[in-house]
Order: sequence, then structure tokens, then C-alpha cells
Amino acid sequence: KASVRYSLFVNLMRFVLPAVALALIAVVAIWPQTHGGKMRFRLDFAKVSPDAANTLSMTKPRFTGLDASERPYTITAQSATQVAAGSPLVDLDTPQADLTLKDGTWVSLNAVDGTYNQSTGELDLRGSVSLFHDQGYEFDTARAFLNVKTGTAHGEEKVQGQGPFGNLTSEGFRISQHGKYIVFTGRAKLIIYPKSARSGR
Repeated sequence: KASVRYSLFVNLMRFVLPAVALALIAVVAIWPQTHGGKMRFRLDFAKVSPDAANTLSMTKPRFTGLDASERPYTITAQSATQVAAGSPLVDLDTPQADLTLKDGTWVSLNAVDGTYNQSTGELDLRGSVSLFHDQGYEFDTARAFLNVKTGTAHGEEKVQGQGPFGNLTSEGFRISQHGKYIVFTGRAKLIIYPKSARSGR
């Protein structure tokens, strides 16, 4: 009886398995025709202008190097786009520059956008430029020019600053010798907090 049942099973499978295989093939062939609108994808050529094709772009770029005194600096951004083919100029979106000063302290500058010259180290920062010093100083202006290789910076727009000393406003600024000297130009006003106010007492 066992052998008879086995023979019947084998004979049945000879018909069932091919039928199942044919059904699967039919489903694979028919399914894209009935549901292809949602499931299909296609490859196409992107429309890129000749100028865009000749320039380079990248996301989250990072430029590093050493200044004239071999102190490290870093420039980062959300994105960078080469201004023109073969040009050292790079347009930056939300750039940030971090520099180490002679005494080991650091300065960080950020802005809405900017342009970096990879050959000269010049960085043109535009739109809500903020300068932070790790000793608690902060200065804000509309535009600033920084050279990460020579450690100099300047700006001709209104400056507002604050720090442990008090508040300061001026019509411009100049930074030299890697941050050792900061000169506030034009009409300048300084409000110095008493020591008791600075300490919170």
C-alpha cells in the first residue's frame, strides 16, 4: 500500500509542479503590464550644461593646511562648487574656518556663504559673519576677508562684539599677526563692564 501511495504521489507531482511553474511564469510576465505604472523605473540622461560639466562640486568639503607659521587651519562647508574649470576659486555654502593661534587658543569664523582661493588662502565670507574666540569673545559683521595662510583678516562693514570685557561696536576691523592684534576702525564705541558685573556679583 505504501508503494502504491508513493507512486500516486509521484505521478501527481509530475502534473502539479509543471503547472505551478507555468503559473509563476505567467504571473511574472503579466504583473508588470497590469501594475507597471507604480513599479517601473527608467534610466535617462540628466540635462547638464557645458559649464556645469567642466566644474567640480562636492558635499561637505574639508580643506586643511598649515599657515606661514605651520599652525593648522581647517575650512569646512555644506557644499563647494568650483567657480570655473581650472580655477582655484571655490564657492562655499555655510563655510566655517577654524584656526589655531600662537598661544594655542583657537578662533572660528562662519558665514552664510563664501569664496575660497585654494592658491592664496584667501577666504571671502559673506552674510551674517560670526567670529568666536575660545576666551569668550564673539564678533558679528556682514562681510569679512580672511587669509588663513598669513593669519590676517579685515572687514569694512559694521562690527558688533561682546566678551568678558563688555560690548563693542565699530565701522570695521583689522586682524594681524595671527590674531595677536585686533584694530577696530572708524567710529568705535566700547562699553566696559565693571569687574563685579563680569563675575556676576
